[in-house]
Amino acid sequence: MNSAPDTVPDVFSPAALGPVRLRNRIVKAATFEGRTPAGRVTDDLIDFHTTVARGGAGMTTVAYCAVAPEGRTDRHQILMRPDVLTDLSALTDAVHAEARPSARSWATRAPSPTAHPTGCPRSRRSPCPARSACG
Repeated sequence: MNSAPDTVPDVFSPAALGPVRLRNRIVKAATFEGRTPAGRVTDDLIDFHTTVARGGAGMTTVAYCAVAPEGRTDRHQILMRPDVLTDLSALTDAVHAEARPSARSWATRAPSPTAHPTGCPRSRRSPCPARSACG
């Protein structure tokens, strides 16, 4: 018995992934980017993922995060801990800023304190001293 659909979905059509609405079905799979020295989010990692989003992917995923030190398979993997959450939020905000509004509409969390609008002179990973002035 063949249960395959008669037609293949259009890869460029929007899709739902649980509560998340994606602008298309193109997903950048988790692969080790080699951009996390010392297991930290870097501007290079942010640039890599914003380039993927700017290129039109419906979703990009950060690779190889560990929840415990003994779970790391590489010493440069991001270890999920409180001191990296701000940087991960900055990465998320930067990727969402590159997405079309329909791809961001599901985000209901509070804005990251490190998010910077275009033109803010501060690094995306540094708290903005003029948040009220620049954003």
